[in-house]
Amino acid sequence: MKHLIVMRSRSAAFWLVLACCILFSLIGLAACGNNNTTHASSSQQTTKSSTSVNTPSATTTTQGNNHVSLAELVGQPTAKLTQGANFQVTGQVKNMDKLQHDIYLQATLKDASGKIVGIARGLADNVQGGQTVTFTIQGIAKQPTWTTISVVITKVSENVDGQGSD
Repeated sequence: MKHLIVMRSRSAAFWLVLACCILFSLIGLAACGNNNTTHASSSQQTTKSSTSVNTPSATTTTQGNNHVSLAELVGQPTAKLTQGANFQVTGQVKNMDKLQHDIYLQATLKDASGKIVGIARGLADNVQGGQTVTFTIQGIAKQPTWTTISVVITKVSENVDGQGSD
């Protein structure tokens, strides 16, 4: 009988150690997670600012979980004052998918110290699959000059993963 009790204790200890190993393995896997973030390339140039037209010194696209990888900026957008403190940014964006999408954009103007002096938001609506279109988005500038412009694709919607209207 004494031998049987010792065997049960050893067996219980084995299962306890095994359960702890499994638990720690699961915790370790959960801590690692699944990071699906991808990064797009960015190109930077420096240009002088003027009061009427500015060529961007930085054009950046971002990618995240909102399917912005389905679109990309083409070439270098330009910004200009239109009336008073109003400005517009014009550029091109390409739908990299085979389905039609709405492509949301944001342009940020910065001065030489990196301070934001204007933001414009808008979208390229109903861009057919594979098509490159010209976009124009508008905003209000805090000052009439800037040094850099950063344009990002903030969202791609409509027909994402084959779901949506239009």
